[in-house]
Amino acid sequence: MSRSAGGARSTGGEWAVDLGFLTLAFAGFALNLLLLTWRVSDVGAGIAGCGGAPCEEILASRWSVVFGVPVTGFGALVYFGIMASLAPACRRLSVPLLGAVVGGVFWFVFVQAVLIGKFCPWCLAAHGVGIAVTVMGLVRESRGGGFRRAWGELALWGFASFLMLGLVQVYGPVPTTYQLDVSLVAPSAAIQAKGAGRKITFDEGRKTFDAASIPRLGSLDAKRVLVEYFDFQCPSCRIMSGYLVALVEKHPADVCVLLLPVPLDHGCNPSLRLENKGHPGSCELTRIALAVWRTAPDSYPDIHRAFLSELPPSPAAALAFARGLVPGDRLDIALRDPWVEPLIRANIADWVSLSGKSDKLPKLLIRDKRILHGLPSGEADFIRVMERELGL
Repeated sequence: MSRSAGGARSTGGEWAVDLGFLTLAFAGFALNLLLLTWRVSDVGAGIAGCGGAPCEEILASRWSVVFGVPVTGFGALVYFGIMASLAPACRRLSVPLLGAVVGGVFWFVFVQAVLIGKFCPWCLAAHGVGIAVTVMGLVRESRGGGFRRAWGELALWGFASFLMLGLVQVYGPVPTTYQLDVSLVAPSAAIQAKGAGRKITFDEGRKTFDAASIPRLGSLDAKRVLVEYFDFQCPSCRIMSGYLVALVEKHPADVCVLLLPVPLDHGCNPSLRLENKGHPGSCELTRIALAVWRTAPDSYPDIHRAFLSELPPSPAAALAFARGLVPGDRLDIALRDPWVEPLIRANIADWVSLSGKSDKLPKLLIRDKRILHGLPSGEADFIRVMERELGL
């Protein structure tokens, strides 16, 4: 009787482990399917840049796709296979698939922590389920004393999956992470056209900028003048800044870029979505940068580089840095310049108008109604696209 009772208890325990394993695998499948649905249903989901919630930025990054397929699609397939491994005929699939889960968890946590610097709560929930289902899978595989064998196989498959994912995503095909759009540009703003300098128009003349009055990169006499909307604390805008410098250096007589900051900061941007924490402090950085441009334009490039650095200064440090470039009370006077706040509001209004498909920054007005949303995957890709668009 005791052996029978013990056997019943053992069978009941195995049933409970199998049920927990199936439940966790289904949860992993559902989470990946949910993330996949978000990825494919949002027309702007493939645009890399700043301006969305952390999950939106991560799902739009180059790391969210493998061979043109969202990684969450592969994840859903893996979890479907894990559920199928409960069938005796598919039992051998269990450890390799769990290894794929472990490798994927470690790789994408590394991507979020190191390569992107942001975490998606839903992605982390999926990773947590992945670890839990792996532990439960090891419990299943340890029946009959097979834990050491199962652990060894799992470690091997996990390391192989981590290495393969890393190599494919770093050295494999790079997905398109920007969008070229043809649309109306934005409402005309008098403050952006104010001045006696060269006038640059878009949208068949309905949008005008005074090139001499706005911060810029490159020669005012260049044949082509682009307009960039950016945020000083946006990592994607920092990368785009390097691309633009490379483009202007390659075509100094052909390309100039007008630089219009759009603070993704609730402090001065009422259009920023409430769920988006944005970049606190960007309003002050923008005001300081524009004030330096107004009173000491030759010093603006130093401000632009410093504020777009990998570790942007705090508003207090930014103000101290600016005072080192603009002595005396000239900076205080410039900060009260009635040109500064209206320009910021006009730039924000442009960003809202241009964000029908995606609110990501950077945005680049190329010519007439031609707009580039987001960050291309690399400098060479960006320069190739710009040369084609501008006929260089």
